[in-house]
Amino acid sequence: MSFSATSNRPAAPAGVIPDLPGVVVDPSRVAELRTSVAQLLGLPNERFPGAQPVSFLERHIADLEAEDFFVCEKSDGVRCLVYAVVNPRGQPETYLIDRKNNYRFVPNLQFPNPPDRQPPPFHNGTLFDGELVVDQEPDGRSYMTMYCFDLLASSGENLMPRSLMSRLGYLKEHVIRPYQRLVESNPRFAQAQPFRVVAKSMELSYGLNKVLREDIPKLKHKNDGLIFVSVKSPYIPGTTEKMLKWKPAHENSVDFRVNLEYPQGGGLSARPRFVLSAWQGGQNYVQFGELGLTDEEWNHFRQNGIQLENRIVEVTYNPDHCPPAQWQFMRFREDKPHANFITVVERVIQSIREGITQDELMSRCPSIRESWKARPRS
Repeated sequence: MSFSATSNRPAAPAGVIPDLPGVVVDPSRVAELRTSVAQLLGLPNERFPGAQPVSFLERHIADLEAEDFFVCEKSDGVRCLVYAVVNPRGQPETYLIDRKNNYRFVPNLQFPNPPDRQPPPFHNGTLFDGELVVDQEPDGRSYMTMYCFDLLASSGENLMPRSLMSRLGYLKEHVIRPYQRLVESNPRFAQAQPFRVVAKSMELSYGLNKVLREDIPKLKHKNDGLIFVSVKSPYIPGTTEKMLKWKPAHENSVDFRVNLEYPQGGGLSARPRFVLSAWQGGQNYVQFGELGLTDEEWNHFRQNGIQLENRIVEVTYNPDHCPPAQWQFMRFREDKPHANFITVVERVIQSIREGITQDELMSRCPSIRESWKARPRS
């Protein structure tokens, strides 16, 4: 597919989480959009409707043997939903919805209906799920790509009760392919696009060897594990055991809120403790651990005026980095409204302790395949 990747908007370097493009929508319009999304999906609330995976534990291997799952690489980018509507003036509009449930209007991004579903010419009431990443070519050129992996609604029809297999079919045939045809046939439209839009590649769960050995080494963006999704499950907003995330030990991370505690009488020039807290819902947090910063790291934050207080940070478990603290700083997570919920943190800790390795996963492929083949097909 020919594509001129965002010539007017430089992408961040590969491996860096990109900023979402678009114009922040004013509060009154956001309220309207949140209500329309909740009504479209038949939801009782107006929270962010995206599904959230749970950390992969040893017991989940039995789930892969007992039930059909797809597997794909876990891209390290910005999770968002894409909402395509037609306004009262008959003009198509597209919005990106982040995890904070904020909306951004993206000019020039439009999704045509397939020819057999026109009129109307553009999608109205279509909501799909994806990850925005920075891809980098061997020559150093970088551009943003939206890797789409699920479809919640299409042209006003709520697809969440359908199986993943059905939803992916709709996504590819009704959303991605018509969009790609327009990009290929209209250079001006292609030039104006803020990012590439593609369907994410998925394999049957027993094909995880291929994903790990062949697909991931060829990626043009950063990867931090695998995602397994139940083939027959409906789309479930919020945390669900039907979506599993596996990460190698060095990538297993937690999002905490960090607060600085200065020694009594030491003043602001003294070195503080960097207290990490997990979310308990609402505005409630509970202390969970301590962030380890070396003198060099702390001086970097201070000298560059980088604020730490009350920010959400992604950290990895590394007790050797700066003992006695056990957590090492990875990056700030401005895309997340809260730290991980306390039960999510506990799951990640359990996942770290169990430490399911890549080799262990691959060694179970034959039994996963055997179980898949043995199940009756309707």
